[in-house]
Amino acid sequence: MQRMLIAFGLISGTLLLTPGLSAAQTNIFDDSVSTCTTINCSSLRIPGTVLSFGRSAGNFDINVFAAAGECVRLDVISQRTDLEMVVVAPNGTVFRNDDRTTSDLRPLIKMTPTSDNGWYTVHLAQFSGRAVDANFVLLYGRYNAGNPNCASATAGQLARQASEKRDTSRSDQTPSPREPGSAE
Repeated sequence: MQRMLIAFGLISGTLLLTPGLSAAQTNIFDDSVSTCTTINCSSLRIPGTVLSFGRSAGNFDINVFAAAGECVRLDVISQRTDLEMVVVAPNGTVFRNDDRTTSDLRPLIKMTPTSDNGWYTVHLAQFSGRAVDANFVLLYGRYNAGNPNCASATAGQLARQASEKRDTSRSDQTPSPREPGSAE
């Protein structure tokens, strides 16, 4: 009986820690800013896996570094399922790409010029939010401004305009249903 309780405790502890450990993000730093003009030259190759937990959709998240005014190219060169990539800049600008063309389902984001010196969060997941377990290869490159690697740059959008932000200084606002502090 005591052995069963110990085994149950070890298994429970392992299962509780596994999702937390897999959710950690990694900072990736390319220490070179290249002036080469061949597509994806001087890029870091980052193999990864979108790993789901049962029927719960999973994702792959990393942070990549860029200095202000650079060209950054994030290119999924192979994938085992149809992925979407979302990148969030330090200032909140969001870049999103599902398919580079109608016949090529691999995501590609080209940011130029980068807005801030800092870490850009890269999020990869199945395009429609389904639970999948799939490998991919991402190339991350930093280039000089005006580099052909960022021709036809991906348009970025601010996540929320200042006028759309909720005014938290007013105490008469009530939370939406299912928000913390709501009656539901």
